[in-house]
Amino acid sequence: MLSRIKTIYWGFLLLSLLACQGQQEVESEVAQPETGKNYERIVSLSGAITELLFAMGQGDNIVGIDVTSTYPADHLQAIPRLGHVRQLNTEAILGLQPDLIIAEKGTEESEQLAVLSGSGIEILFLEQENSLDNPINMAQQLADKLAAQPYLAKLKSAMAADKKVLRTQLAAFSTKPRVLFIYARGTGSMMVAGKATPAAAMIELAGGENAMTEFEGFKALSTEGLLQANPDVLLLFESGLQSIGGSTGLQKIPGVSEVTAGIKEQFIAMDGLYLLGFTPRVGQAALELSQQLLQFQQVSAQ
Repeated sequence: MLSRIKTIYWGFLLLSLLACQGQQEVESEVAQPETGKNYERIVSLSGAITELLFAMGQGDNIVGIDVTSTYPADHLQAIPRLGHVRQLNTEAILGLQPDLIIAEKGTEESEQLAVLSGSGIEILFLEQENSLDNPINMAQQLADKLAAQPYLAKLKSAMAADKKVLRTQLAAFSTKPRVLFIYARGTGSMMVAGKATPAAAMIELAGGENAMTEFEGFKALSTEGLLQANPDVLLLFESGLQSIGGSTGLQKIPGVSEVTAGIKEQFIAMDGLYLLGFTPRVGQAALELSQQLLQFQQVSAQ
């Protein structure tokens, strides 16, 4: 009888220990951080996203990119280009057999993306904003999914350093120069940036003032509007300036030679993605633009 009681006792004890061990394993499993899925075939449909993925060490996993992906140029030459996010080659994308497509918020209504989503491909849409914190916010949205938390910490440190240098730079301005951004695709297609645009945000980050404040978005360039705005500086993409014949061609546009920017030949041309992509290089881009604006101001003061 005593032997039977001991057997039952040890049986209950063993069951209790196993139950406790199982509970600990469950608790341990729940407490584990998300490590991210191993995505090996990624399609990026944004230049800013492509640049960020390379910075995060995911470049080798990118099998397709859109036409706005231009950096890092040396690493993109062999990657298939799939068109613009709103005019995609869906057959080409399906042929790449991606396990993840990444695009920016605001493109969810794309018919091509709907087809791709219906085929079972996972699509991730990232929020983007026109600010110095944009690369951090985008990296945060990607960090858990791609298990790239170490890069996020590194990026935050780098951006904090860029902001510190930029604050020092901005303190050197005596006034805010009026800057007009012109989006040019040849002399027959020229637009200017108003409020609530990436160009306006970058100009303000660099210590300038957007010269067009009467409207939001983009509007066709007019001689009357140019004269009324009378910008101190004209800002363009490098490719845009080339499309109109460089600085000489810019001076030939009606009204340019009559405004302060044209009289003083204060023109700035920068790479498009670098200037308005708000990528991990946004702090450097804002600082470079700020330095050029300040240089113009200092020369004018002499």
